[in-house]
Amino acid sequence: MDKKNKIIIISVSVLVAIIIIGLIIYFVTRGASEEANENKLAKMYDRMMQNETYAVSFTLDENNYYTVSRKGNMANVDTYSNGAHTTHIIRDGNTILLMYSTNKYYTYQNNELELTELPNQLNEIIQSQEPERGREEINGENYRYEEYKGVSYFLMNSSDDISEENTNTRFYFDGDDLVYIKTIMGEESEILQVNTSYQVEDSIFEIPADFQEG
Repeated sequence: MDKKNKIIIISVSVLVAIIIIGLIIYFVTRGASEEANENKLAKMYDRMMQNETYAVSFTLDENNYYTVSRKGNMANVDTYSNGAHTTHIIRDGNTILLMYSTNKYYTYQNNELELTELPNQLNEIIQSQEPERGREEINGENYRYEEYKGVSYFLMNSSDDISEENTNTRFYFDGDDLVYIKTIMGEESEILQVNTSYQVEDSIFEIPADFQEG
């Protein structure tokens, strides 16, 4: 092979390598840009609604937390408020309130508002506006967040003087997983730790054997 052909082959190889590297950079940058603009809260909502089976836990502290579970036309909202334990079971179009302080239950006929309350709220938030996006460190980890203006639904320690106009909520994600929710009220804020599962046991929709009708 003469010197001229070697130069041509080397030049073509270098050009091909440059094109390949350029394509890699383009697709990586494009993918990162698309991920940064992806609405992760909407993606979570869509997954929740695909088969209507999910369990989402919200924890403020060891005495204040609740879990919303759903499986088809049944739901369970298990709540600890300042240590007091209550559960709402929604099934057959009715709501059953379990009072753990007395081991009694009460049935509210034709009431299933809580069956879809959480997804309805999420959908309302998503449809209301395009979120602001950013990153913030929480407990030593850096998370991507989506912030919605005028949202206070997830505020656990609420008061009568809360103004929706001055209240914003940030949803923090680790990949596609929602891990924290922060409600911001002026100079104050409240943060909830969030855990989500898409597997729910049927037993949580049953009245415990040691409960009596009130």
